[in-house]
Amino acid sequence: MAQLPDAVKEAITKQDVFPVATSNQDCMPNVIYIGYLKVVNDETVLIADNYLNKTRDNILSNGKISFVVRDEKKGSYQIKGTAERLTEGDLFDEVQKWVPDDLPKVAAILVHVEEIYNGAEQIS
Repeated sequence: MAQLPDAVKEAITKQDVFPVATSNQDCMPNVIYIGYLKVVNDETVLIADNYLNKTRDNILSNGKISFVVRDEKKGSYQIKGTAERLTEGDLFDEVQKWVPDDLPKVAAILVHVEEIYNGAEQIS
């Protein structure tokens, strides 16, 4: 498991929307924008599942996920990992509180961070 450096965590807190990529069992990629993504700790990130359709299916079929965050001074960071879908427990409850009432709150997606890149260089 990789550790999110402080610079990456800070960049995540400043970004509003995140391009998130998954793929299905046949390696067909899918990229969407996620509006509800935040750091849980140095090794995990939480995503709210409110309109995830293909992404949800891809997570359930192979779990691999990646997203990009941009820092104006340090460039872009790509975070890769494995996603776990939760429909109960503390993180699911957090999604229920975090996401506005006018949006669906289907599940919590917990991303276990495995690799972090700054541009082409792997940093963790």
